Amino acid sequence: MYLVIFVGLMARMLVATYGHNYDMDSYRIVAGIMDHGGNVYAETPRYNYGPVWFQTIHAIDLVAGHQRVVFRYFMAGFLSLVDVGIFFVLWKKYGRAAAAFFFLNPISVIITGYHSQFDNLAVLLGLFSVLLMQDDFDKPVGSRKFCGLLVLGLSLMTKHLLFVFPFWLAVKQKGLGQKAIVVMVPILVFLAGFAPYWHDGSQGIIANVFQYKSANNEYFYKMFVPQGLQFMFSGLAVWFFSLAVFAFLCRKKTAIESLLLYTAVLVATSPAIANQYLATPIPFVATHMNPFTILFTGAGVLHLLVDVNGFNRVGLTSSGCADIAVSFLFFGLIWVVWRAEITALFKRCVLEIEKQWSGKE
Repeated sequence: MYLVIFVGLMARMLVATYGHNYDMDSYRIVAGIMDHGGNVYAETPRYNYGPVWFQTIHAIDLVAGHQRVVFRYFMAGFLSLVDVGIFFVLWKKYGRAAAAFFFLNPISVIITGYHSQFDNLAVLLGLFSVLLMQDDFDKPVGSRKFCGLLVLGLSLMTKHLLFVFPFWLAVKQKGLGQKAIVVMVPILVFLAGFAPYWHDGSQGIIANVFQYKSANNEYFYKMFVPQGLQFMFSGLAVWFFSLAVFAFLCRKKTAIESLLLYTAVLVATSPAIANQYLATPIPFVATHMNPFTILFTGAGVLHLLVDVNGFNRVGLTSSGCADIAVSFLFFGLIWVVWRAEITALFKRCVLEIEKQWSGKE
């Protein structure tokens, strides 16, 4: 265990020595605004999340003594410790191999060390929330589950990756009123986070958080949605539909299993994929290793190595690698959800072929 942690931490800090990208410059702008007591939402369009992360940026900047280089490494170090937290959760719930695969996975290493994106913090808080809630959804929401919902709201307030996940939990929950509590508590916590900044920053909150749109590359939409349906439905509509459908398909899964599956559905069917999103489903990949999820890791690593917004080691863009990675992630997800049915269908086909072959002889 300690060797895995040591190697993983050193790899992340080594990657940090190669520099950084656009996101780190945005963090420096946010740190400067916080340093003079300003309202981030009113003063820059380069912040698109809830208030938890800019408070974290401010704290790291203070500890770093406002030194740019020190801040850079402290940021990578903090996010590496977040990965350690995910490592221990996976170790406890899924065993050593899954935890080690997550922590030593090159995608996690590069996104944490080089990009220093903080999706992992939102995922870790999401994991804490489902561990608190546990799996007894037949009973009304008690104090423990309510605390879990508050932590889920904190995850949304950090980065709203899990914005549809309350609905996934509500599908499991018995009782209409209880379902409403499961959905509304995290959302209300998320919205309440903006209240102190609303007076001066309302326009920025609306424009840069709620109306923000990332790169509209639509890999899943273009590869898997037929042209006839593309004429009728947008990539965004297909994304929401996929998240809704899988909520029902996964309703009998445990809460933590549902969370991991959610991250895979979220990224695989998303209409907008940026480099950091490749790290979001790595806990899912680590706990559901199959040929497709392993190929996803390979394609994702290649993309991050050569992409102009990644390491750009060979000076080439690699949009093809990203869409290949997304396709492998989707097939890996399908294999996990329908493995028994796919295996049974394959066996029936083999038996039918053998029967036909025997008849000819």
